[in-house]
Amino acid sequence: MSAFIEFRSPDAGFDEPIEMWLACHQRVRRFAALLQRLRVHLQSAGADEEAQMSAASIRRYFNEAAPRHHEDEEVDMFPLLRERCSGDDGAVLAVLDRVEGEHLEMAGLWRVLDASLTRISAGINVALDEGAVAQFAAMYDRHIDAEETVLLPALRRLLRDADWTAIGRSMAARRGLEDKGASAS
Repeated sequence: MSAFIEFRSPDAGFDEPIEMWLACHQRVRRFAALLQRLRVHLQSAGADEEAQMSAASIRRYFNEAAPRHHEDEEVDMFPLLRERCSGDDGAVLAVLDRVEGEHLEMAGLWRVLDASLTRISAGINVALDEGAVAQFAAMYDRHIDAEETVLLPALRRLLRDADWTAIGRSMAARRGLEDKGASAS
């Protein structure tokens, strides 16, 4: 189990917001998988140093980077996509409605997991709820799949270069970065 955490994406900067968005999806999947491995690790080793570091890394990602990612979508990307959709884009609009609702569901489930991870990162031996961990990982997998298979093609089709420039600047500002070419998520 590796506790190494990397928020930066050397291959994508804020001048390529779609690539940043997709890189964040990869990190979400990695941290969800780490959460699943941590649950198993705790059963045999308890809240040892490796478990504490992993718990702290998972918490950092889902408390800092993931909410900014959701804001990128909810504030910048999805409203513009919704505005640009036509009557022929009913499937896209339905997926937009679904994924926006899932953000709230995932946040609620995260609060439950975060409470346990806080204790684990402090060295307190507690079990992670297997059902909650599995539900969290599965929900994110379905969520990301919907975004990448339905919303990504629509975003590429309907948003213009100027839109992406503005989105990249907004993403950078949300992270406190003035250089839109800087990499972070």
